[in-house]
Amino acid sequence: MSSIDTAGDTSGRLFDLVRCLYEHDGFPAVVESLKSGNAATLDGVWGSSCALVAAALLGEASGPLVLVLPQTDDVDVMVDDLALFSATQAERFPAWESLPTERVIHDEVFGDRVRLLKMLGDAEPPKLIVTSIQSLLQPVPDRESLARQTLSLNTGQEISVDELTRWLAENGFHNTSAVELPGEFSVRGGIVDIFAPDWYDPVRVEFFGDESNLCAASRSPANAA
Repeated sequence: MSSIDTAGDTSGRLFDLVRCLYEHDGFPAVVESLKSGNAATLDGVWGSSCALVAAALLGEASGPLVLVLPQTDDVDVMVDDLALFSATQAERFPAWESLPTERVIHDEVFGDRVRLLKMLGDAEPPKLIVTSIQSLLQPVPDRESLARQTLSLNTGQEISVDELTRWLAENGFHNTSAVELPGEFSVRGGIVDIFAPDWYDPVRVEFFGDESNLCAASRSPANAA
């Protein structure tokens, strides 16, 4: 009697391939070479097998594993392939396709790059990052600049509406009647809506005097950058 494989069965078998790779001749030596700080080369690795090797190396990496691809178009393909062999979420570090003078705070790539930089500074940084040579060649703000352009708000924190909106304007946010895009903020009396470029959703801050209350935050505390 024939049987039909479920998605879970297929995923389990693909995950098993990662364990099988450890038994392949020469692979343990590659791992040891990398752990000792030396280079290692694997021949005949192309297509989805690159994601398979990365998934195997992920289990041995002491910090974030960064996959650097030759072209920006390869990043999304690699992220999809990695999902076949590992349950670890891969984070993208994209490249700009515009000139530096054309970049704005509501640029999606700008937000994605800032988001990853902040994640790398967290106590638990991402374990798997996929990027391209072009992306790594493009400049990023140093830690001091990133910290200087980041404002954290907690529920119950005291800050005046004027002080908050002045900081937002000075750091490139656009004042609009209704927040729709990253990099925008809106003020209506004691309510300030903020959509930071590295957020997926906006935040609403209600003020009781100078005391803030975060009503709908994508993260807590809120970090506007």
